[in-house]
Amino acid sequence: MKAQIQPLKRQPSVGASIAAQLQTLIQSGAYKPGERLPGQRQLAEQFGASLAGVREALSVLSAAGLVEARPGRGTLVRSVGGGEPTFDGWLGAVGDASELAELIEARRLLEAFTLREAARRITPEGAAELSAALEDLRAALGDPEAYVQADMQFHLCLARLAGNRVIIRLMQAIQAPLTEQLRSSIAHLSERGALAENFATHERLSLGVAAGDPQQAQAAFDDMLRGALAAFEELAAR
Repeated sequence: MKAQIQPLKRQPSVGASIAAQLQTLIQSGAYKPGERLPGQRQLAEQFGASLAGVREALSVLSAAGLVEARPGRGTLVRSVGGGEPTFDGWLGAVGDASELAELIEARRLLEAFTLREAARRITPEGAAELSAALEDLRAALGDPEAYVQADMQFHLCLARLAGNRVIIRLMQAIQAPLTEQLRSSIAHLSERGALAENFATHERLSLGVAAGDPQQAQAAFDDMLRGALAAFEELAAR
């Protein structure tokens, strides 16, 4: 009688393992709400892991609402929730230009709502928050990695201004693959000296929302997505 093959036990990813440890530390009070986590490189050294694993873990915790990355301030603890942060492995990477196009399509659907609602609901306080996020992006123009993080925070700011908590969670859920896509395209734009053009589209988008003009904001966002897809296709052709 042949030996029966036993199904393998599913092993958590490095990022998921790091996220679980950090969540335990947060829930135990080792890191309190408002406190800053160690930097990514320091965490990578402490866990004996790669920066990619740490970034995945922080994306998981961010999607769970436990932490928030703020340019210039690092990653701050937001709450001490009891739920387990989850991460679907298939969201973790974009394999080719076709899959990237599908990710961009999904993102455009989400952003169309956030831009429309943010423009409709904009207040002086909201306009000031969006302006601050834009200035963080401007300040990061000389540092591609900082620019990636500031870019994500800019769009999460828009989601918050739209006032729909489910949309915020959906944006956070696709944050990991978006960050990886942004990282490669922003690095490519920086090499070409074209990062200022990307910032200019963010500026137009911000002005459109602040003016209550979702059409201007959407047009700027569409230009931004076309540039991101073109950068990805250029990289794929190398």
